[in-house]
Amino acid sequence: MAAFGVEPDDVAYAVMIDCYGHVGNVDMALRLYDRSRTEKWRLDAVTFTTIIKIYLTSRNFDGCLTVFEEMKALGVKPNLWINAWLATYASLIRAYDKAQYGDDAMIVYKEMRAKGMNLNNVLYNTLLSMCADIGFVDEAVELLDDMKSCTDCKPDSWTYSWMITVFSCCVKVVEAEAVLKEMVESAFQPNIYVLISLIQCYGKADRTDDVVTTFDRIIKLGITPDERTCGCLLNVMTQTPREELGKLTRGVQIANPKLGSLIEADAMDIVGYCQCCIWY
Repeated sequence: MAAFGVEPDDVAYAVMIDCYGHVGNVDMALRLYDRSRTEKWRLDAVTFTTIIKIYLTSRNFDGCLTVFEEMKALGVKPNLWINAWLATYASLIRAYDKAQYGDDAMIVYKEMRAKGMNLNNVLYNTLLSMCADIGFVDEAVELLDDMKSCTDCKPDSWTYSWMITVFSCCVKVVEAEAVLKEMVESAFQPNIYVLISLIQCYGKADRTDDVVTTFDRIIKLGITPDERTCGCLLNVMTQTPREELGKLTRGVQIANPKLGSLIEADAMDIVGYCQCCIWY
């Protein structure tokens, strides 16, 4: 451009930032972005989205939030006709999610709803995942209700999975069972993550028989118990009365026969009776 006597304008610089970001030349993208601050270039939502994604990739969540605040300060407004703006919000929500800034993520979500933006399953499930991580029960229920009323997306298997995890972590057995029932009625089968969450929930609620029933459901669904299943059962055993340990030992033996044999022998010595280790 210089050879032809043409000076790059703000649009050209914005495009170059976006290009550098897409090809992975992070240093050049950030260098130009820093220059845009000092020279007060006019950047659009596409450019800000690129910078937020760069920071998100490097797990620099503070950088994501800083760029978003700078974008608002410069008066860059959402444009419903540009998908990149939705990507900006999506990137910001994911940044808040990774940083576990639950309140801030919900604020961004409500702002998107207020502006009439279309949310997809990925965004809803990202928020529900965050709710499961930090124990946002009421917020998760609100998200599920909003999702059901949405015309562009509906709850999927991951939606139900995260809701069951939310309720299971808080030992809300009735609510978790209700979501599981709705999940099955919607033609989605629970996966290993859902069933492990339920096992943990039943264990904390001292419902050993339901733990056994859920483990048997894993087998009936043709799911091979793995290390996570075994670890879950072992964790539940630490909370289970001695007289009911045998019910869980059987599950460990199925999930990991070698470990099951060790636990069986140890239980016979420590607990003092054989019945707890031969339950069928």
